[in-house]
Amino acid sequence: MTLPQVHDPRSADTGEPAHDARAPEPRSFAVHDWLPMATRRRPRLEVPRIHEWPPAVRSAERLRGTLVPCGPGMRPVAWPETPRVRLSALAPWLEERYVAIGLTAAWVWGAARSPGDPLQCSTVGRKRPPARRAPGVAVHEHALAAADFARIGRESVTTPTRTLCDLLRSAGAFGVESRVACRILLAREPGGRRAVQAALDAGSSRHRRIATARLASL
Repeated sequence: MTLPQVHDPRSADTGEPAHDARAPEPRSFAVHDWLPMATRRRPRLEVPRIHEWPPAVRSAERLRGTLVPCGPGMRPVAWPETPRVRLSALAPWLEERYVAIGLTAAWVWGAARSPGDPLQCSTVGRKRPPARRAPGVAVHEHALAAADFARIGRESVTTPTRTLCDLLRSAGAFGVESRVACRILLAREPGGRRAVQAALDAGSSRHRRIATARLASL
C-alpha cells in the first residue's frame, strides 16, 4: 500500500513511451512541450495510486483532508492539478487500456471544467468496445495512430491537437463547453490555426466540413 508522499510534488509531468506490443507506440512529447525548460529537468515522481488503496484508508485520508476530489477520482492535496495528476485520477476508469478522448481529454489538458459524465475514452488498435459498458464510461472505437495520443505515467490521453480535432468533428450541437475547450486548446496550439486545419485535412473525412466551419468560427 502506498501512502501519500511527503515531498515537493511539482515535478515534471513527463510522458512515457508505451510498452504494449499489441498497440501502437504513443507519442511522449505532449507534456514536455507544455512545460518550461527548467521544469523538465526535475526528477519525475509517480503519482500515488490512490484507487489501489484499501477503501478504509482512502476514506480516512479524505476525512483528514489528505485527499481531495479531482474529477470523479481523488488526488493528494499536496499535488497540484496538472495533466499527469488529472489523468492518474481517471485510472480506475481507464484501466490502463483505454485512451481519454473528447471533453475528458480536454479536462486532462486543463481546457474544460470537468471531464464530463460519462467519461469519454477509446480503445487502441481498432479493438471493439466491450459489450457491457462500465458505469460512468463511454468507450468508443477511434482510429488512433501512434502520434494521436500520449502516455503519461500508466494512463493515456489524446494529444492536445487530436483532442481539438475530435471536438471540432464531434456530432451534434457544438455546445458552449466544447467551444470554450476548443478555444483554449487552439490558443495553446504551437502551430496555430494552420496546424489544426492541416491535421483536419490529413485525418478522417468524416464531418470535415463541419469541423472546418467550427474552426473558422472560433
